[in-house]
Amino acid sequence: MKRRDFLGFFGAALVASPNISFGQAAAPFSGTKPLRIVVIANTYYEGDGLMTALCNRMARNPKLDVPRDLAWPRKVPQADADVMPRPRCLIDAHAQTANAAAVVEIWCLDDLMSAAISHGASDNKAKAMKLITDYGATPDGVVAFGTAGYPGDISYDGCATIGGTIFIRDAANDGGPIHSNWTWPGHVGVLVPSSTPASFFSNVLADPQTVTKINSQMLEVPVNPASKPRLVISSDAVAISSVNIPKDTEFAPVDLKAIAAAQAAGATNIASVETTHGVIRAQWPDAPFIYVTAIPNRVGHFQDEARNNYPQEFGSTHNAGIALNHIMPHFVEAIA
Repeated sequence: MKRRDFLGFFGAALVASPNISFGQAAAPFSGTKPLRIVVIANTYYEGDGLMTALCNRMARNPKLDVPRDLAWPRKVPQADADVMPRPRCLIDAHAQTANAAAVVEIWCLDDLMSAAISHGASDNKAKAMKLITDYGATPDGVVAFGTAGYPGDISYDGCATIGGTIFIRDAANDGGPIHSNWTWPGHVGVLVPSSTPASFFSNVLADPQTVTKINSQMLEVPVNPASKPRLVISSDAVAISSVNIPKDTEFAPVDLKAIAAAQAAGATNIASVETTHGVIRAQWPDAPFIYVTAIPNRVGHFQDEARNNYPQEFGSTHNAGIALNHIMPHFVEAIA
């Protein structure tokens, strides 16, 4: 497969109100037991953009049923006792062409941590993940969902990137003394491939209906938008996760060090730079894994392109939610 696959037609999607009721019963599965797939967003606003795309009937994929067992929106937990240890919703999904099916759980790490602790600390994210690991059996598939910077001067703001390989860099020494100390022994500083079959990526690329639908339903972000918001997907795409970033440390210098370290380790197609995909990846080392990442800013431009910018963050996370919505049947088929 070529180093990058840039696909795209520009379009816009209408967003439904989150107050719409989606309480209808899901269609029953037939045949074998459905797979368990967990989708884990990092922050509440990443999860909210994802939920908006999944709950919008204009954008709904016919292979995915209406979200059920909704626990969203929900209040911010002020203490551990307030945490609701359940996903935001369940979605019954069917494979693109085969008979396989899955129950997809939509989780958000912010939902699983009290307001009294730092949600940016890698070890706190790992502790929150335990509520997901304890919720059910080892999943048959894992999807990390979040926002990230895209390297380079050319803007991909508003695009969504999908890949499977992770590179984790420990940034504990990049700032002051206050930082977490999370680690994944044997997997920090090296490329960590996924067991997701390469056919998943090639089948998405070979499906013009899916790709066109994704690109046509994406929204243009207001600040430095990409020439066209589009899906960027490749089997060799690498997501960088900088963990244990010290308190009050700016992302830009940390991200540049992480990019250099990943390139030294052999990464040639870096598709996102963020803080959490690696922590999610570590929870189930053998499960097929992909990341679906929203791009609200270029690396080094979080402050001027995305920070506290609601339309920029919402537009990009909505677009990644649209991508996940339409690639999920291919993922179910690939891991069945």
